[in-house]
Amino acid sequence: MLQTAISKPLLRKAAAELQKELPFSIFKHLIEKGRNLSRFGLVYNVVVKDEHHVEGEVADQTAHRVAFDLTDIVRRHRCPCGTESLCPHVLALFFYVYGNVFDSGELFQRWKQGESKQPRQRQTRIEMPTLPPAEPAESVDQWRNCFTETYAEFEASIRSHDNWPYRSAHHLFPSLAKGGPKSVVARPLYRFHAALFLLERLFEYGKERGWHQGIFGSYGQFSWRQDINYIADELFKLLERFPSERRTPQLEQLIEQTIPYVRELLQTTEMFALLIYDLYTAAWEVLFTKEEWRRQEKEQLLHLTRQERLPLAFLAAAHLAFLLEDDEEALALYRVFPSGAAPLFVEWMERFITDDRPARFESFWAHGKQELPHYLSALPESERSKFANEVCRLYESYAKRRNKLDEYEELLKQCMPYSANRYVFFLYHQGRYRQMIDLYLLADVTAHEMDPQFLKTLEKRDPSLVLPLYHRAVMRFVRAKNRESYRMAVHYLKKLRACYRSMKQMTQWEAYIEQLSARTVRMRAFHEELRKGKMLP
Repeated sequence: MLQTAISKPLLRKAAAELQKELPFSIFKHLIEKGRNLSRFGLVYNVVVKDEHHVEGEVADQTAHRVAFDLTDIVRRHRCPCGTESLCPHVLALFFYVYGNVFDSGELFQRWKQGESKQPRQRQTRIEMPTLPPAEPAESVDQWRNCFTETYAEFEASIRSHDNWPYRSAHHLFPSLAKGGPKSVVARPLYRFHAALFLLERLFEYGKERGWHQGIFGSYGQFSWRQDINYIADELFKLLERFPSERRTPQLEQLIEQTIPYVRELLQTTEMFALLIYDLYTAAWEVLFTKEEWRRQEKEQLLHLTRQERLPLAFLAAAHLAFLLEDDEEALALYRVFPSGAAPLFVEWMERFITDDRPARFESFWAHGKQELPHYLSALPESERSKFANEVCRLYESYAKRRNKLDEYEELLKQCMPYSANRYVFFLYHQGRYRQMIDLYLLADVTAHEMDPQFLKTLEKRDPSLVLPLYHRAVMRFVRAKNRESYRMAVHYLKKLRACYRSMKQMTQWEAYIEQLSARTVRMRAFHEELRKGKMLP
């Protein structure tokens, strides 16, 4: 298990090094991409070589075999994507490992909040062609025509330069966003369209060069990805600041005209699938708030999925169904791509619980709890415990507030064996120690796999509780049939003897050791270790 195999001090040290090496304000999208790859279940087959060497698979268009050394993660990492410095795949594996030992969400927030504002760098002035300011217009199509004219002049003079993506993002974008409609309330939407238009052109630029296939091959490709993330960041900022009030009829009309342009994003899925999904759903949460629009869009997406089997379209349609509080339909859509939907299911749980909307959560949960076996069977084995623990953690917070611990225990049982650790602690805090030991035995756990301090605590409460765990440890090491395992068997025999002595049941102990000695009489090496440990006369 990662919790015991990984060095916790080294893990914390590596986290601190990453925060220092990658300031959030500069590498925001790189960090978020790594976290999202981990959250969306795209890290799997993780192998711990020793307490500081980790390897694992990260899926991002193609599978990447990633490795790092926690003693110096900034310099000692490996990923076939071709990026010389830290890439999102290395960060995805790190977030996965960190999340199995500590709280990765807390790390992300600390990374984000602990970043001070970076001083603006001086930039060398680059001569730009004179670009005509966009004329005020009263429709989205007119805005787009203005963008196309400005872009054509820019492209004619700049496109041949190697740093075209950088100039597009940092120089053309301000030119596109100039001017706009006379109405002040419509200008944020105008700027949103300018960024969206440029994002589409950047996608086209990369596709022409084959960069959409996800294989890193040059610095230019890496720079292109960074510039896409820069423009996407502008889009997210505009959505965050978009006014929820003062929506005039004219602005509502312009917003409605925006819908098909945002929908087109879902068909640009060769790369940046997570980024596109986040942009699309954020727009439908902030811009397109009318129920009628959401119902019509959901039908449009379902029509699109019948024509082209696009995972993002299914997941986006489910998002709209949740916004419309049609949970049954949303979860039915999630069943089409359950491994991709599992982290989204967790996010909806968290949203409804943290918003303190118990009635809304209960409506969602009435259908959602029936889907858990389907998610667990669809996820890779390495992801099931993480998913089950997230679901149980969130439901526990709800159950404590609503006094529904009985239902929480039923959920723990439903998610077994992936919820075993959480179920053990639940039983421990309730003082149901005998049931807790039964659960350990059901999971084939011995004393050797348990925390020694925890075992001592149980021994103090009732030595008879740990007897079966020690017995099982002894027999497992005896069956291993090597000198080192025999020494471990004797180690646990000594603990067994101490327990029997504290219970004043030495007669039972003597009978047990006599039977063990008789059954293993032909195992000379084991008997030698028994005599060394003074287990035999």
